[in-house]
Amino acid sequence: MSEDDPARDPAAPAVELTVIRAENPGPMTLEGTNSYLVRDGDQVWIVDPGPKDPEHLADLLLACGADARPMGVLVTHRHLDHTAGAATLARQLAARSGREVPLWAADPQVVPGSRPAPSVLEGDHGVVGHVIHVPGHTADSIALLVDGGRLLSGDTLLGGSSTVIVPDDGGRLGEYLQSLQILRVMAIDGRIGSIHPGHGPAYDSPLDVLEALEQAITHREERIEQVRRARHAGVLTLDRLLVSVYGTELPPDLQEPARWNLRATMEYLAEHA
Repeated sequence: MSEDDPARDPAAPAVELTVIRAENPGPMTLEGTNSYLVRDGDQVWIVDPGPKDPEHLADLLLACGADARPMGVLVTHRHLDHTAGAATLARQLAARSGREVPLWAADPQVVPGSRPAPSVLEGDHGVVGHVIHVPGHTADSIALLVDGGRLLSGDTLLGGSSTVIVPDDGGRLGEYLQSLQILRVMAIDGRIGSIHPGHGPAYDSPLDVLEALEQAITHREERIEQVRRARHAGVLTLDRLLVSVYGTELPPDLQEPARWNLRATMEYLAEHA
């Protein structure tokens, strides 16, 4: 954000935010992917259209409204539970409205059909939202700070669960901690009043936001110390670390994500030795 950003007309109606959850529940998606509609008058932007599920995409089209002016589709990161339906939805919106509907991503090379995300989303009344780079979960993770202090966090912060760091997708624990600290400062400064995650329920108050960010930071710091102690005790292989840190009762469908987190933590420790 900068002083050069177009100011929003103070007399304009408030920007509306609507969440529509995809029916793709699972260990990694929790209750399902949260897709968001950001509306400014008759202009609408869609954030994280989710899976390529015809019923979900139809719900998004219906929520946009037949007379809406679709302005663009933004994805918060490369994972298919956020992006698989994005190109299809952009084409459907373009066909219905007769106007070009861009698909935006931080890294267009990993989201087919996309172009680089803008720094701001601007509507008829000024800035609707600011795009914030928050790498860590993946290298290309971004969030959208919607007018009114509402942060669409993608998978950088989840509702009721911790985020995995995915090294194969450029995820880095050091960058993740830095992103959380930046968001924490923004929350303390009053720039973030609520967080609306890619999965799980929202954090609806400034106090909830600050508590969630501080808990996420503390959780990572405690996990780093767990891994550090285990390695000092001679636990060096990933399989042995998995048992040492997570115990023997970890469900099979969570073991691979746990290995991603352990790899990211070991890389962090190697960098900060």
